[in-house]
Amino acid sequence: MIEHFGETLRDSKFGFRMTRSMYGYPSRAPHNRIPREQVSDSFWTDVAWAYRDDEHTRLSDAYLLVQRDEALRNYDLSMAYFASLDGDEFEGALQHALAKARTLKQVEHLSSWDDAEGVYVMVFDDYKQFYVGRSDNIRKRIKQHWAGRKSFDRLVFGGLYSSILPVDELRALDNTRIFAARSRNQWALEERTEAAADPRFCLNRMGGGEANPFKLMITAASPRGRSHGTVAHPCTSAYRAEAWNEVERIVQAPRGDSSSGLVEALSSLDMTIYTHTRDNGSTSIWSRRDFITSAVVRGDLTVSEFSRFLEHMGEQVIWPDEPVTRKSPRTR
Repeated sequence: MIEHFGETLRDSKFGFRMTRSMYGYPSRAPHNRIPREQVSDSFWTDVAWAYRDDEHTRLSDAYLLVQRDEALRNYDLSMAYFASLDGDEFEGALQHALAKARTLKQVEHLSSWDDAEGVYVMVFDDYKQFYVGRSDNIRKRIKQHWAGRKSFDRLVFGGLYSSILPVDELRALDNTRIFAARSRNQWALEERTEAAADPRFCLNRMGGGEANPFKLMITAASPRGRSHGTVAHPCTSAYRAEAWNEVERIVQAPRGDSSSGLVEALSSLDMTIYTHTRDNGSTSIWSRRDFITSAVVRGDLTVSEFSRFLEHMGEQVIWPDEPVTRKSPRTR
């Protein structure tokens, strides 16, 4: 039995610390169901690949593989980024944010914050990150962070090269310090604290303060992200086009009786991360692995072929726990 901040932790297959093997555990349930009547026919058709049913209520095998692959690549970028950060700079940034809300005090036992309304700061010292939140019940909300998981289809927020690692994938023992403050004006206190946070060390994916439809729309259109210090090699548009065609030639080649040659050819490609400048002046980060996942989305690579490609790349393919369908007992 393990106690953490005075709370007894319940056993979980996901463990008490975040691990790569259990990160982004797949689920077929989408975070939100898209109402058919609110979108165009073309949009509905374009996203159909991601679902296994006509009503778009369950995520498809192809989506599970593509999403987890992108989530794990983002995880690897995040881990390298966290390792590059300076511990003293992190502590200074944390203290600066805490100073903007002088009522924030270090928490020893969460039981003291049961039913407490206010703001909390969760600190993850091993990763040199912290998270600012608010709740009507601070104790309950923090325990939800510890036990919950990020919705599978929201693991990547924006693009995989810029997405901030979701706080709900970190586990209870990753949370090394907690600060909290009681406040009836929790939205304003959260906003002030989060605004003072150095984005290099903060896991918040959107700004603090009360959310409204306009704010959510702006966030969805331009998600907050970070560069992860990614070292992307510059290239020309012509080189990117050549790399795309290289992948396409392999994907479109006749399969024969076996696709083993296809899988081996794809897994032997250069997976270096590149950046190029588009004609409009914006930049794009890419690798050949992105082009391979695009082939899955289009249906040019099968689920079986992509699964074997991932295994060739050293990944363990995991499928969600499916509910058991029980037969009705026979009547005599």
